[in-house]
Amino acid sequence: MDTALFSPCSLFGTEDQLSESDSEDTQTFVERGHSFPGMVLLIREFSFHQVNANMLWPGASIFAEWLIEYQYLLKGRRIIELGSGTGALAIFLKKSLAVDITTSDFDDKEIEDNIAYNCRANGISVLPHIRHTWGQEFGMQHPDWDLIVASDILLCKCGNCSEN
Repeated sequence: MDTALFSPCSLFGTEDQLSESDSEDTQTFVERGHSFPGMVLLIREFSFHQVNANMLWPGASIFAEWLIEYQYLLKGRRIIELGSGTGALAIFLKKSLAVDITTSDFDDKEIEDNIAYNCRANGISVLPHIRHTWGQEFGMQHPDWDLIVASDILLCKCGNCSEN
């Protein structure tokens, strides 16, 4: 795994510590190859996102290895990935195992657009995506996924990481 594009202190910042105009002025993108079992994926990451969905976290490739070893668990299932971030794990699963997978992350167009970009950069159709903010009602009454995968996600009690 390559060097991260952010400072770990951003993990504990609050939304009001960086104005929207500040993030727009300083946002940069980088595309890097990331090794997954049997392939290298080209993944675009960006310099900052308030919920840290901007980069590929180290556990994704380790989890991918585990999923390959236990791929029988994925066969024939409809899968949703929570906290997709860059979409790398879902892209890997689609390319390597041809699974039926939907990505999901924080309700933010920038995240969704980046996942779509990464899908196209790796030669697959854009995966279905659901924007969702924890603590708010999920938009589907009866989702039909039968498997949830998640890697390197941060879940905070009460939906707000700045609360004690």
